[in-house]
Amino acid sequence: MKGIGTDIVDVERIKKSHKRWGEKFLKRLFTENELSYCSGKYPQLAGRFAAKEAVMKALGVGFPSILFSDIEIVSDGNSPPSVNLLNRAKKIQEEKDISSVFISLSHIDDKACGFAIAV
Repeated sequence: MKGIGTDIVDVERIKKSHKRWGEKFLKRLFTENELSYCSGKYPQLAGRFAAKEAVMKALGVGFPSILFSDIEIVSDGNSPPSVNLLNRAKKIQEEKDISSVFISLSHIDDKACGFAIAV
C-alpha cells in the first residue's frame, strides 16, 4: 500500500458554492462525464468531491499540485465506482509507482464521504 485518504463533505456546501459561482464552479471540479452522470444531484456531486479529496490524500498531494478535474470518478451504474487519473494526477501516479487507486464513496441526507487506497 502506498497511501490512504478519506474525506467528508457537507452536501449543502457544494449546493451553496454552485448557486454562488454557477456552472463555472462545477466545471472546475468535475469532468463532463461526471456532470452528466450526476445530472445536477448534489449528494452525488458531493460524493465525487469527497472521493477526489480522498484520492489526493492517498497520492500524497493536494490542490493546487493537481486539479480536481485531473481525477475522474467513473461510474456505470452496475459496477463500483473507479478512478481515472488524468494529466498531472497520472504523472504523480507514475512517479510514485502506484499501480491502482481504489475508492469507495457514499452519501446520505446532508453528508457525503469518500475513501481511497493507492497500491
